[in-house]
Amino acid sequence: MTTMYMRGRAHYGTAAEMMDRIDELETKLAESEARSEVLETLVMDVAADLYDGVAAHKIDQRIGDVMKKLNEEEEDQ
Repeated sequence: MTTMYMRGRAHYGTAAEMMDRIDELETKLAESEARSEVLETLVMDVAADLYDGVAAHKIDQRIGDVMKKLNEEEEDQ
């Protein structure tokens, strides 16, 4: 058995189990990074809209569309 430390406690398992857990965490990290990039783009777009004087309802619509898309993608997974 191999010792693996997760969240401050030891978990005993095989090397294969550890590799599976690493793959799972890498996948979650990639998904989080992709979501972060979408949100970063949204923030920058909203800032530009505010600077350009875009109507509030159009900004609200943009935010709603992006959040809806992100939620749909999350549900698909």
